[in-house]
Amino acid sequence: MKEDMLFQQMDFIRFRTIAALDATTEQQADDMPPGFKNSIRWNLGHIVLSQENLLYSFVGENEHKQLPPHYGDLFGFNTSPHTWNELTPPTLQELREHLESQSERIKVAFSDRLEEQGVKPFVLGKKFSFTTLGEVLSFANWHEGLHQGVITAIKRVQGVENLWEKVEEKV
Repeated sequence: MKEDMLFQQMDFIRFRTIAALDATTEQQADDMPPGFKNSIRWNLGHIVLSQENLLYSFVGENEHKQLPPHYGDLFGFNTSPHTWNELTPPTLQELREHLESQSERIKVAFSDRLEEQGVKPFVLGKKFSFTTLGEVLSFANWHEGLHQGVITAIKRVQGVENLWEKVEEKV
């Protein structure tokens, strides 16, 4: 896959994530309807944390991560707003700023490197293994879209049926 195409997909997916964030109030962000184990705020934070961790860790460049250290406790795998206890989650504006700047940082950091092998393969279960940075970025894009779907489902339960209609007006 060509680098410009993969980065264009990343930009499109991130545009839609930010648009969903912009269509969310602080109150909606923390609602966890029955059947959901996380909130919109958690899903947004998980998106930004996962992208950061997946890519920089894959190539062994953890020192270049630019998120607050406590984001792992808030938005990492197997976390939930129920586990936040005394941690204060970021505002939607703070999450927006991280989401917005992250895509550009990724393009600068990884341009002309998508064929680069990771320090070790990124393995999912027994069947799937990604060995290049481009493969991991492609997975990260899919992962972000997956969480967009969860955000959309929570919004629908909240009574917001036309989230993407408003987003399409911005495209």
